[in-house]
Amino acid sequence: MIGGNEIQSLVDLLQERHVTLYHACQLIDFDSYLALGGIPSRALLESRQAQFTAFDTDDIDFKNKVWDKVFVNLSDFGRGFAQGANSVPNPYGPVLFEMNPMALIEAADVAVCLWSAGAKGFNRETEALDTVEDIDRLFMHPSNFGVPQSTYVKFRNHLKQEFGMQKAQDPEISCTVPIGVFSTQYVNLVRVDPYIVNGQHLRYWTQTIKRKYEMNFPIYERSEYKESRRNFYNEIADRIGENIPTLQTLANDTTCSEPLRGWAGQISNLEWQFQRYANYLHNGTLKPMRANMVADR
Repeated sequence: MIGGNEIQSLVDLLQERHVTLYHACQLIDFDSYLALGGIPSRALLESRQAQFTAFDTDDIDFKNKVWDKVFVNLSDFGRGFAQGANSVPNPYGPVLFEMNPMALIEAADVAVCLWSAGAKGFNRETEALDTVEDIDRLFMHPSNFGVPQSTYVKFRNHLKQEFGMQKAQDPEISCTVPIGVFSTQYVNLVRVDPYIVNGQHLRYWTQTIKRKYEMNFPIYERSEYKESRRNFYNEIADRIGENIPTLQTLANDTTCSEPLRGWAGQISNLEWQFQRYANYLHNGTLKPMRANMVADR
């Protein structure tokens, strides 16, 4: 666990490496976040009776005593899908905050852990890396390699070897923030995936919400895609409703493009991840967009 003066040392390390902190959310959460002035804990959202997308891990988060923590990541978990990896889009949402590591100064403690706080048996106190030097070991290259190499986090198999931990996955950062929220003053930009519903881009909805709360950060649509992946988002979204299709259904659906059917067949082992992604997306973004529920609230 990193606390006290060591938080500034951690910030210095991340800034030296030009690291960005990431937090993804759904559209209804984005509205609530801006109403609260930043990236909040789920405890704060609940206490303020703000709308947020229910997660499968909510009960576990409460039991694991992380319900009151603010979460950020060292990587953009939506980039792999966009660039052609055999993965699903970021399950936590198509709206991605990119933040300056200076946000961590607002925290009372920072836990950088090698597996998810939403896992059964997770203990934040014992799982957190102990030193800034250990956190530096998460990265592939020395800081003097320069951007972007200095920001690359090691793959899971390398993390398992580096830390001798077979359960190591993607690093996750949870923070105790006394006011329950990282201020939007630390937001560099917001990047959204290219969903279109009822003729309106997701970027339109996020821009409308941003204007409502008079925020200044820019909003961009994700722009780096492997050929054909850009079209996948809306092909998938068009088939997501109250009933979520399985990957096998998509793989056999002749109304889907051939690349999409191939992708669905190749990731058949990720059915649970796809179901989680699709369910969260439906409830937190597509459903309110289809009902014009968000911007005028």
